[in-house]
Amino acid sequence: MKRRMYLSTVVGGAGLLSGCLSRLPLVGSDFPDRPLPDVPTGSWPQYGANGANSFAPDVSAPPRGNLAWTSEAFTRWQPAISDGTVYTTNFDPSTDGSAIALDAQDGTEQWRTTLNADGENGIVVVDGRCIVAYGAAIVALDSQTGEQIWTESIYEFEQIVTDEATGTVLVASDAGIEAFGATNGEKRWETNTVRSVVLAPAVYDGRVFATGMVDGKPSLVAFSLEDGTDRWQRELTATPRSAAPVATQTGVFVSDDETLAVHDRETGDRLRELYTFSYNGGKYDIDGVAADNGTVFVTSESGAVALDNETGTERWHRDIPYPSQGGICVGSEMVVIPIGNPEFARDTKTISAFDRESGELQWYYGFDPGFHNKLSSPPVMVDGAVFFTSTHIDGLGALGDVPELES
Repeated sequence: MKRRMYLSTVVGGAGLLSGCLSRLPLVGSDFPDRPLPDVPTGSWPQYGANGANSFAPDVSAPPRGNLAWTSEAFTRWQPAISDGTVYTTNFDPSTDGSAIALDAQDGTEQWRTTLNADGENGIVVVDGRCIVAYGAAIVALDSQTGEQIWTESIYEFEQIVTDEATGTVLVASDAGIEAFGATNGEKRWETNTVRSVVLAPAVYDGRVFATGMVDGKPSLVAFSLEDGTDRWQRELTATPRSAAPVATQTGVFVSDDETLAVHDRETGDRLRELYTFSYNGGKYDIDGVAADNGTVFVTSESGAVALDNETGTERWHRDIPYPSQGGICVGSEMVVIPIGNPEFARDTKTISAFDRESGELQWYYGFDPGFHNKLSSPPVMVDGAVFFTSTHIDGLGALGDVPELES
């Protein structure tokens, strides 16, 4: 598990805190893997951190974002993390298509199960199962050993989410949504009311909220989590392209025609429109939405903003153009966002951490410069660590509170 070494330097200048780090590659050097100081606690068991797609795992981001270790296992898919273990896949036409478990503290491989699969896939961890959906199959593995427990057929795969309270696993695709029991794989229900579901549905308080096409029209739809029966449908101006719906007590947040809107969970009524990233009469697409404790965090090509979820009042705004990959992680003190070409690291793609309350930069990890060097999946965060996959390491890396490396 050796990778290139990075030189760490302190960034100065107005508005930046001391200790913010930039990394420059030392070509040809070996990167010495270091374990994280502690076993990362908390979990990110699925896309969006939880079934509601809040992207807020209620954990602390590491105080520094130094590269600790990288895995030799090829992967470009978003991992899932639970109980100190990172679950990922190496699905690609040139591999054996395996599910892999790594120790979250030092990257040591715990087990590997060959599935002989390739292409798009997704992972959730629930009820002691590591569940992988891909192609036309969904497979449950024992999270401790990798032993295959059950396999079921699905129509096709776009996204997989789970409701931890009921152990329900939902697979969304162009064909609709299918629901399975995590323990035994029993199919609980399916619906084709909404089709072309390309973004992860949100699960909250016994309901499933999904965006897709209903009778050829872009729509936000609510179903019963118990049996899949329709609750309501609301037509949208356009199908969201990047930001999955987020469900909260306040309402369901959805990107509609480059505008962040809020819908009532019970009725589907559109309650208000909160924010639009505008420029010269045009609008930027919303790339990501996260919500926690009365604040909504929104990203686009033009920047990131924190809003009061009731009034839309800006709490802070950062002009951080050209996000390198969608994704946002909201911790208890910091917000971690992948961005490219920021003012504090020109011509560099980064994973950057900002103070949750003020939006001030805390630290950043800069990628080895190169046209093809970028994130290959959104980062995920647990207590004291941020995990990512990228093309410049062809695998998974861990950022955390480890010392800077000397030249």
